[in-house]
Order: sequence, then C-alpha cells, then structure tokens
Amino acid sequence: MFTLIKRQTHTCILLVLSALVFTTNNVAAQENTADIPVLFNQYQQNNIQEKIFVHTDKSFYVAGEIIWFKIYAVDAVFNKPINISKVAYVEILDAANKPLLQAKIALQNGLGSGSLYIPFTANSGNFTLRAYTNWMKNFGAEYFFQKAVTIVNTQKNAVPSTAVSDNKKDIQFFPEGGNLVDGIESKLAYKAVDAHGKGLAFTATLIDNTDTITQFAPSHNGMGSITIIPRSNHSYKAIFSFADGQKISKSLPEVYTSGYVLSVKDSGAGKLSITVQTNIATATNIFLLVHTNGAIKTATGGILLNGAVNFLIDKTALGNGISHITVFNSKRQPVCERLYFKKPAQQLQLGLNTDKTSYSLRTKVNMNLEAMNASAAKDDTASLSMAVYRVDSLQSTNGATIDNYLLLGAEIKGYIEDPQYYFASSDATATAALDNLMLTNGWRRFKWENILQPTKPLFAYVPEYNGHIITGKVINTNTGNVQKDAEVFLSVPGIRTQFVPARSDAAGNVQFELKNMYGSADIIVQPDTQLDSMYRVDINNPFFAGFSGTPVPAFQLPVSTANTLLENSISMQVQNIFAAKKLKQFTFPAIDTTAFYLHPDASYLLDDYTRFTTLEEVLREYVTLVNVAKREGKNHLPVYNSSTKLLFNNDPLLLVDGMPVFDMDKFLKFDPLKLKKLEVINKRYILGGSSFSGILNWQTYGGDLGGFPLDPHAVVVDYDGLQLEREFYAPAYTTEAEQSGHLPDFRNVLQWMPAINIPVNGKQALGFYTSDLPGKYAAVIQGISTNGLCGSKVIYFDVKK
Repeated sequence: MFTLIKRQTHTCILLVLSALVFTTNNVAAQENTADIPVLFNQYQQNNIQEKIFVHTDKSFYVAGEIIWFKIYAVDAVFNKPINISKVAYVEILDAANKPLLQAKIALQNGLGSGSLYIPFTANSGNFTLRAYTNWMKNFGAEYFFQKAVTIVNTQKNAVPSTAVSDNKKDIQFFPEGGNLVDGIESKLAYKAVDAHGKGLAFTATLIDNTDTITQFAPSHNGMGSITIIPRSNHSYKAIFSFADGQKISKSLPEVYTSGYVLSVKDSGAGKLSITVQTNIATATNIFLLVHTNGAIKTATGGILLNGAVNFLIDKTALGNGISHITVFNSKRQPVCERLYFKKPAQQLQLGLNTDKTSYSLRTKVNMNLEAMNASAAKDDTASLSMAVYRVDSLQSTNGATIDNYLLLGAEIKGYIEDPQYYFASSDATATAALDNLMLTNGWRRFKWENILQPTKPLFAYVPEYNGHIITGKVINTNTGNVQKDAEVFLSVPGIRTQFVPARSDAAGNVQFELKNMYGSADIIVQPDTQLDSMYRVDINNPFFAGFSGTPVPAFQLPVSTANTLLENSISMQVQNIFAAKKLKQFTFPAIDTTAFYLHPDASYLLDDYTRFTTLEEVLREYVTLVNVAKREGKNHLPVYNSSTKLLFNNDPLLLVDGMPVFDMDKFLKFDPLKLKKLEVINKRYILGGSSFSGILNWQTYGGDLGGFPLDPHAVVVDYDGLQLEREFYAPAYTTEAEQSGHLPDFRNVLQWMPAINIPVNGKQALGFYTSDLPGKYAAVIQGISTNGLCGSKVIYFDVKK
C-alpha cells in the first residue's frame, strides 16, 4: 500500500550517532573519494565562466524607438565584475530566432553600454534580447543572458504569431535527490507549466493502481511538493485537472528497488540538516560535497549506520545564492543531488528619493542617490545604471533585476516566473516556494562526468582579452578544401592603420584580433598573392548560431489598450521629427590611433617635398631608406636595414591605408599625387607569427585607398565593429524661455544614465527634466560594486499638467 507520512524529526540518539559518524575517519572511503575536491577545483580553474546581466531602459517599445541598455559581466563564482572579455554580443531575436538587431559592445572592467534603434521594418511581436561574450559560446546558448521585450509596429500590419501554442502543458515530477527508492521516505516535487514556462493552476489526484491516495494542488506558480514512501511493486499516477477543463494523466517516476535518498531540511538555529538514506545492505560509506557557484563549502565523508547518516551544516558557511549538494558512494559515483538557496544577508542597498512626489511639465526633478552596505570595504565603489520612464497599461516595472538574476536566474535551467517574488518575502510560504523552485529547476553549470573523468578542455572560442576577434576559414580554390598553414592578412583601410596577419591551423581556421575597431567599415582579407594566389578567406559570422530553445510568449496586439498604444506611437513620431539630430549623436571613444608599429623610424609628408609624377621618382629623390631595384624583370623596393647597415634581400611590407600590396610593379604605377604621407620602419618587424623586412606605410588623403585597385583575390566584407556610443538626449529647461518654447518634447523616457559611479556608503545628487507628457513615472536603478555587492531600487513620481 502506498503510504503518505509526515516529516519526522530525528531522535536524540540518531543525532548523537550522526555526530560520532561525522568525526569518524574511514580510510577506505577517503581513499576512493579524497580526490573529488581536487578534481572539482581543477575543473573550475580550467573552466572559468562569465555571467552577463543586461539592464534595459524598459521592456515595451514601438518601432522607431531606441532600446538603451547597460551590460554587467561578472565571474560565475564571486559575482564580481570580471575584466576578461572586452566585447559583448547583443541580439534581438524574433520568435523564430531570426535576428532583428545585432551589436558588438565594448566592455571595460566588465561594464559596457549601448543602444539599438528599432527599424520600421520590424514586425510586431515578442522578442528575445540576449547577450553573451565570445568565451561564453563554449558553454552553449542556455548560459546566455535572455530577456523578453515587446515591440509593436504601429505603421505595419501585425504578422500572425509563430510562437508555440498556449494549449500545450508540461507536467513533471522531481524526487528530492534524484530518485524514488523502495520503502524510503522521499519528498516529491511537481511542476505544471504552459508552453512558455508559466505555472498553471490545477487540482490533482494521486492514485495507486485504482486506489485514490491523496489530492494536491500547487502552492505557487504551478509548483509544490508532497512527502511519500513509495513501493517498487506498485504503479502510481496522478490525474491533473486544469482550469480549461483539460484532464491529463501523468505517471510518477520509476521507483527503484534499491538506491539512495537525500533529504535537506532547515533544522533551526542556523543549521541545515542533510540526511542520506539507503536500502543497500553493503553500503557503508558516502561522501558529501557542497559548493556555491563553484567554491567548495563542505567536503566530508560519512559512515552509514542502519542505512542512514546525517550531516549538520552551518548555513553561514554557505555562499549566497544556490548551493549544490552532491552525495557520492564509496565508488566515487554521484548518487544524489539537489540545490539549496541561501538568501544574501548583505547586499547593496540603494537609497533613491526625489525632492517631490509630483511635478509639472518641463520642470527639474532632483534626486538623491545613496549606496549602502555596512560591511563594505572602504574602497568599494558601485557602478549603477538608471532609467526613468513612464509606466502605463503596456509598460510596467516587472522583470528580472541584477540581484535576483545573478544569484538565481543565471544558475538554473528554464524560465523563472516572477523571480522577484522569491526575494521580496521571507515568510514560510515564500521560503517553501523557493525550495520547490530548487527541486524543479535543474543545475546547468557542469556535468559530474566531466569532472571525475577529466580531460584537457578543448575550447572552440577564445576570450577576447584585447578586442574583437574576427575569425575565418582559408579555402584552397583549386581543391575546394580547407588550407592549413596559409599566411593571410586582414586590413581595415582608413587614416588609422589596422593590419593583422594570421596563419591557418590544421582545420584552415584563422583569427584576427582587432583592438578598438569602432563603427562599420570594409575589411579586406587576402593572402600574399605573389606566393599563394589560390587561397580564399571566408569570414565567419561572429554571432552565435545556437539557441536556448526557450520559446517566447505568443504575441497578441494590445487592442484593449489602443489609446495607450496610440499615445506611444505619437510620442515616438514627434521625437523622431523634432529631435532627429539629437537622437543620432554618437561619441567616438578616446583610443590610441597610432599604427600597430607605434612609432616609425622615418616619416615623410609628401607635400613638404617636390611632387613628382611617378612613385619611382619620389622614392629615388628623397626616400633614402628605400632602394628601387629591378630583378628578373620585376621591381623591388628593399629597405635599408638599420641593424646590419645593408639592404634587406626581400621586399618590405607595403601598405596603402593599411591594405597590404604585394605587387611592386602595380604599386609603382599608382598616382603619387593621391598619397599624403609615408612612414618607414627600417628594421625587421615581427607581428604575431609573421616577419617583415621593414615596412612602408603609405596614407592617402582620405584614408579610402584613393582609388588604388584591389587585388582580384582579395575578399572585401562590409563589417560592423564595436558600436559607437549614442548620446542620450535629455533637454534642460533652465530658463523661462526654454520652458515656454514651442518645440514639442514627447519623451516617455526622461533619463537614461548607464554610467553612475558612486562609493559604497556614499551619496550622489542626480537631476533631469520632465517632458510634455503627464503620467506616472518610474525610476529604476540597479548595479553592482567592485566586490560583488549587487542591488536594485524602484521609486515612482507623478507628472501633471
């Protein structure tokens, strides 16, 4: 007979025995399991992982508006900003995972910001904003940051949604620790969600063969749990009844005749009770490992007495967020596993207030910001971002915040409905709901077989430590196969010389690291056509081709809020008409514009000399470091070697606006009057794995090659580099004339500040002006400190006519 029992507290005798067991040194168990922590730490060191959070100004947009965002990149262990990747990739994907918008954002010390203009070609629908680094691609799209945003194009008919039907239901059972075992008490969690991961209300009846055992219903968002003692020779199923009248029968997981069961309970007094039970008569030893975000918190062995052992863990020893509890048998096999969540005791407390609760049109809003944490280091500083926008029936403030995402959303699989709920309350209901979430959402950071049977990790994507890396594949055009050990060159024509050589690996892959390449430009990729004219280089798409599989909600045009949608559309159109120039102002970052060789050995401004009609005359008359010679009917331009005091035997690297030219005859026919400057390196120069017999770097007046003909073997690609930072337009009405001006101001986003830096336990004054739109406004601020303290805050104020 299937038996339901209440949770039993352990007797004093069992606690005493557990305490004795906890201190027992079992040599056999230690020999088999002692290396588990070592292997675990080695894995973590070899698989450093990043997490990304993106703060957007809001979540509902109409086509023609701008999405503003701030990127926070942290390490996966301590949640501190991490200065590994210098580039983040941001995409807006439709329901079919086709990109609507893509951008590469520069990161500095784990922080970056950008914007995306929504074109009028966009269809209305729910979209996914996702962000990741090149290094994060190694671990799959499920590790990327993802957020749902809604876009409505009021100037285009709605396209029918391709999202998954809402009628589909997913029901699952999750035994605590992993398995149901014959005769051992187990907690059994359950979850029922729709096609988009949202919890469903239901009532369910649990039956054993034909006998009704009990009834149950979810406690929060389609989740709950019951406690059972299963029997392996019984057949169990549950009949679910949903609000739409549908009934679904679902079998319980298999009940094993033997195995291990894990139970985790809060024992009070700040202790966590972890009990392992088994019905395997020969089982004598187990090993317990607990880690938080990859940092080991407990690693200890235990001896099973009468098939059970108990551990008491001080919860203060656990890290903030999700802890991973794993039990191994004496053969070093993981037999039980579950997650436990500890709410952070210390976070970044953000104080934010306005000088008034209500404002008139075109008046200043004064804000006071304070970042607080009593235990913070004296030199800890916080990087924050703030959005101030109008809230209405279409635009709300619900959504993931940096604290609940880094501690919760980034660490478990699947969609988390209303994550803020688990942080807003600490009562028994919320605590139980949080534990059910831990039981029903799986861990996703690694697999134990990859740790216990370690192999040297092979990563397809390298971290972009210094800047964006452009990758490609070298193809032999004669055979159509990939070409290994081929030297190829990439250049970006312009005033700033950008030139990178690379050599293909065994699979024909090449990569070119370009530091501080901003904006869109043509890149030219080619081999040395004097040596390898049969090679072609195909440039790869830098954005990731895989997807997490999480569907977006089905989109329905908000007909019931047509007036609000019309107001948003009018606001967008007015801003695009009257503030168009202000919305298209970009800031070019302060970067080093010197050539890759830094300083030339000689420099010639050609206008300072007599302008000859041929390049041969220019070189012969006043470029003394270069010799014009002819061998076997071809021209050569050897450079004088300052080290040997002799001419190099080979031609130098000759560049025109950064593009290499290998045919000296072709170059000498070019019009010298189109060239502005020459820089000469008269020593051997090594760049990457390539070596050059000096360098001649010619610059045209416009940095656009001046009409120099491209080699027919060159591949030219229009390529987007790092995004230039768009300036947020926020007018100031400091005078009466400005306040009474006739130029309309229909901003529904009053302020976007992506780079607020403030000392922890410090204060800062902020200010901005209201627009011509009355309504209720929200100010949302969130961020993280250099020591990993994160927090968020929302306040509201009114704007009236």
